Amino acid sequence: MRLFAILLSLIACLSTAAQAQESDSLFPDYEAYADFVDRHVMRRDFIPLIQRLGGRDEFTPEELAANQRQMEGAWPRDFRNVSVFKELDLGGGVRQEGRIYWTGTSYAFFYAMLHQREDDLAVITFLLNSSSKPIMDRF
Repeated sequence: MRLFAILLSLIACLSTAAQAQESDSLFPDYEAYADFVDRHVMRRDFIPLIQRLGGRDEFTPEELAANQRQMEGAWPRDFRNVSVFKELDLGGGVRQEGRIYWTGTSYAFFYAMLHQREDDLAVITFLLNSSSKPIMDRF
């Protein structure tokens, strides 16, 4: 049975100095980013995930709570497994990646475009969905 699509596509423009000072969307390195994303997706703790990856000013608290409930309905149990299933180096420190999270036959698919800068890693955009198609369409 195909779950309804849950799309969270957030674009963070990180070109200005003021935005560079903010911690949202920025991680010290890839390992810190991967640990954060895996921890929050696997526990289905979506509000901090959305906020930290750049959606803090995109949603009201009510919208965030509604998103959390909707995603908990789509994925009723925490995930036990994770794998990076696709990576694409676009050059200039920019890369795309696809992650899959699963428990039994319940799957979540995560996409991110990342930019490795001199001193940190920026999440440019991300997407979380119950279907692989919107994720694969990004590559």
